[in-house]
Amino acid sequence: MKFFKKLAPAVALALCFGIGGCGDTSFSVKLGYNDGTLPNEDGTLFYREYDESLFYRNDLTLKKVADPSVIYVEEGEYAGKLFLYGTSNTLSVRGIGVWQSDDGVHWDSYGVAFEPETASWGYSSLWAPEVIYDGAGKYYMTYSARNSNTIAAGGKYYGNTYIGLAVSDSPAGPFVQWTGTNADGAEIGLGDPIFDPAKITAVDGVACEAGHYARYRFLDSSLFADGDELYMYFSRGKDRYNVLTPGDDYAYGKETSEIWGVKMKDFSTPDYSTVTRLTKVGYNTVDGETEADYNDIDRERASADQINEAPQMYKRDGVYYLTYSVGGTTSNFYSVAQALGSSPLGPFTKLNKADGGLVLGTEMNWIQAAGTGHHSFTPIGDELFIFHHEGADRYTIDSENRAIAYDRAGMAENSKGQKVLAANGPTSYSLQPLPAAISGYKNIAPEAEVSVSGLKEGSDKKWLTDGFFASHLTGVVGETEFDAGTTAEISLRWKEYRTVGALLLYNSIDYDKTFYRIARISLSVRTASGATGTAVADNAAFPFDETTNYSSQQLMFAGSNLVLDFNDIEVNGITITFRAPRSEGSVAVGDICVLGK
Repeated sequence: MKFFKKLAPAVALALCFGIGGCGDTSFSVKLGYNDGTLPNEDGTLFYREYDESLFYRNDLTLKKVADPSVIYVEEGEYAGKLFLYGTSNTLSVRGIGVWQSDDGVHWDSYGVAFEPETASWGYSSLWAPEVIYDGAGKYYMTYSARNSNTIAAGGKYYGNTYIGLAVSDSPAGPFVQWTGTNADGAEIGLGDPIFDPAKITAVDGVACEAGHYARYRFLDSSLFADGDELYMYFSRGKDRYNVLTPGDDYAYGKETSEIWGVKMKDFSTPDYSTVTRLTKVGYNTVDGETEADYNDIDRERASADQINEAPQMYKRDGVYYLTYSVGGTTSNFYSVAQALGSSPLGPFTKLNKADGGLVLGTEMNWIQAAGTGHHSFTPIGDELFIFHHEGADRYTIDSENRAIAYDRAGMAENSKGQKVLAANGPTSYSLQPLPAAISGYKNIAPEAEVSVSGLKEGSDKKWLTDGFFASHLTGVVGETEFDAGTTAEISLRWKEYRTVGALLLYNSIDYDKTFYRIARISLSVRTASGATGTAVADNAAFPFDETTNYSSQQLMFAGSNLVLDFNDIEVNGITITFRAPRSEGSVAVGDICVLGK
């Protein structure tokens, strides 16, 4: 159920505000708005209904699905639609499901995207599909499967996990297992995966004995097109029950995996001579051997099982960003991390947490999200989003009941001057702006000229309109702090009048620096007849309740905000005035989002 779209700023707005007639050029009127909350019976506020044409909320509506791969279709029959492929518990992991959505929250099942034939090598444990569009009408899906098919019992692929390929002419499927002659002239049939580890001829440029890697698990694959070149990334794993080589460099009794990559001759043909190991668990580089090179995210989040898995590659301005999940998939700490390189196969250097290494993840005491990992970076229009799975009950991560959520992502700069991937989240109960390509409204705050008063010494106004809010106390995203006990003012000005429909003020992630209410929000507006004046909201209260914080732990939820949703107004300025309610310390604002055109 949706709210009525908005509350009018005032009936007078449609009547040129009724102040001195339509020719009056100076007026002030009360701003009416919807803040996306409704009162519970006990008087507390709770986000229950909101304007779904502008906002979304991670309600975790798609459950029993994990390892999402999400694409946004830009043309053709399904233009403007999101398609999601995932590991499906409802299909008993015997097939890959597909779902379609208009907003990333409400998903309609399109049934089974891919189900192997009975003679296929991979007949069970179909995991982690990744779909890529080739730009010429074909959709390619890589997937992991375990060969437990009794038809193939005793065969060379029986009893292990490999990578397969399926293809479709439509994002809705059905996908069909790829068979044919690959670029090496090899015949690939239903009984063959596309990546046979027994055929690896070199690792890291060093020749290896044929068949050495035949019994290792290869899974969580993804394809990446770098211009005319194609690469595949995957996890090379070994489970705790399968000690392959005496004296191996992994401790018995632990699940272990790391990220590897290979250059592809085409979608079905790996160049086995290019296989490269890209990460080493616990260290920033694959050759790291000393404590000086340790990776704090691995040490914190991959201690129980030594796991780097679920890789995806992203490229920006000549830098290659290897993103991957850290830790076991049933850990509440399951998270997305990143490493940077200058070529598709590295070498890559992981970032520590302070430098932005943690792209998306939870903290030890969080109760609003758990196990936010195995991600998919999805461009939607001009924006980037990160889809991921997490525990469906928000408190624990259960491999049988995971759910899908998503948040904004983009590029931020760390203290070393490196551009790094960062995500706004994971968010839970808060309202977030829909992708601009879906709603038609974008955040125009970064286009405004910003001035402030009451700024705390050493703080910076740049964090107000950088498009990010801090999700952790440590990281690359900052907040703008104001001196307590003073009246602070934030002014945004645009060179031209803009059509504005909503304002979001993000609170601090630090419980001790939060604001409770905003004394005045004043919009400089213009009516259709040309009259100019102000629309004012006094004493707008931040919903300081169970949807925004966990008071007993003094914990703020990432992305908590104050929402003002109103009928479209022509605006060329916004002034935000508040007084910090403390006598010492500071008050921080995480970000300002102005939804406009």
